[in-house]
Amino acid sequence: MIFSRISIPILSSLAALAPMASFASTADLRAAALSPSLVSTGIKNLGNTCYMNAQLQCAFHIPLIRQLAMESTKEDSADDGEETPDTTAAESDAKVALRELFLEMILAATNGSSAVTPRSFCVRLGIPPMVQQDSQEFWKLLLPALEQEEITDLYKGSFESYITALDGSGRERRREELYLDLSLDIGKSPTLMDSLKEGFGEPELLSNTEGNGWRPEKGAEKVDAHKGSSLIAAGLPPILQFHMKRFTYDWQTDSMTKLNSRLEFPLELDLSTICKSIDGTEGGETIYDLQGVVIHVGKYGMGHYYAYVRPDPTSDQWFRFNDDHVEAVTEKEVFEDAYGGKNSIRSQPEGGKKRIPVLGRFLRRFGSGNGSSYGYGGSESNAYVVQYVRRKDIGKLYLED
Repeated sequence: MIFSRISIPILSSLAALAPMASFASTADLRAAALSPSLVSTGIKNLGNTCYMNAQLQCAFHIPLIRQLAMESTKEDSADDGEETPDTTAAESDAKVALRELFLEMILAATNGSSAVTPRSFCVRLGIPPMVQQDSQEFWKLLLPALEQEEITDLYKGSFESYITALDGSGRERRREELYLDLSLDIGKSPTLMDSLKEGFGEPELLSNTEGNGWRPEKGAEKVDAHKGSSLIAAGLPPILQFHMKRFTYDWQTDSMTKLNSRLEFPLELDLSTICKSIDGTEGGETIYDLQGVVIHVGKYGMGHYYAYVRPDPTSDQWFRFNDDHVEAVTEKEVFEDAYGGKNSIRSQPEGGKKRIPVLGRFLRRFGSGNGSSYGYGGSESNAYVVQYVRRKDIGKLYLED
């Protein structure tokens, strides 16, 4: 049960926080942490920490992750009559840092306090606040660093890579590939499904006559073969993240650049047409609902991240978490900003152009969404990470079961 195994030192440190006084008991704090309607009041940017803030908001608004983050991963021996140990000593710095940050966020959200400061989180993990980093890479490094499989397994999936000989011999090589997210090429694909079909659809032909045939085993002659990857329904995770490969190397300029190509993705994602099912029945394994979007605005090597999150994936209420600035937005606003490129159907409010909240000098530098063609972040704003939750797992993820 949540908080039942949290060490005394952690609870003692929280007692020093002013908002803690509003809770009559640990049970009240537990109830607040589990509430699906809990909405964060934001996380302050310590310089260039927007990349981690955006991913943390997507995770925080899934109650099961909050619950698991609160739990100690070390058994308490107090029931055996021994002195209660400091469980933080046996846990990873990442797990302790996440728990402390989420506790502060819970207290702030419940009491309507201002945004929390992630300074302790950065110190524990050795994160330099003034150094801009990649949001997707940060999350893929943090998950295993937590050393808590219950959290990591929510994101962990698998697909099958294969090479099959075309000479009728039946020779093939198949291998399970694990992932925490799926990276998608976006340059030639107008939609997420098109990009998935490109990566997991028709296989590549390895032609012997063209010099790239497949050698099934050592000493064997090369043969024509099909090489590809298949999504398997049984290998899909409860939380599915897609990483848009927007940063690419430009051979003409000999430099890294950002692709601002428009890429559309649905509110409801049905992977049944692209998944390979092991037993022939996929059931509800392949239906997902959009829960969060991490936005990048700017260029390669410099830019800003923020997130759109739907705390309840069965509702149409979205929030924009731009560091310590939090506001409710519409589904339409989310997609206008997240798809990237121009929006031909964008409507204007009465009185002229839409005026967005202050984002500071950054968005003004890259072009804000004041015009009629682009979303909130401007012409260089688009989805970098998209997060879905599997519909059949909503009861578990949102503690409704």
